[in-house]
Amino acid sequence: MSAGISPVERVRAALEEVYDPCSQSWQRPMSLVDLGLVRDVTVGADGRATVRVSLTAPFCMAVPVIMQSVEQRVAAVPGIEQVRVELDGTTLWHEGLMTERGRALLAAARADDRRTLPLAAVTSGPR
Repeated sequence: MSAGISPVERVRAALEEVYDPCSQSWQRPMSLVDLGLVRDVTVGADGRATVRVSLTAPFCMAVPVIMQSVEQRVAAVPGIEQVRVELDGTTLWHEGLMTERGRALLAAARADDRRTLPLAAVTSGPR
């Protein structure tokens, strides 16, 4: 990477390659960045990075996978000596946190689902 790119920018770029496990299991991979889950990134002069992430649901079962993925990917960034991942339990996730790219990916996935899923008509009242 270019020497002109700050360590924080390099870490943020690396986080674009960390995917939410649930979105992957639904074959709709979305990065933590696109989902708007990366709350903050700091990098000290000593190469210690701290990444603060929130979750899409407070009872997320994939927390260990997400934390490990963030640690591994950020640790691979040149100049990063140590990685700490913090969970933000105060930010409730909503679509407004997503990036423009993330919203576009979600809209495309939803449109694709509507085209391919066999939906039965819902009727009301007696037959």
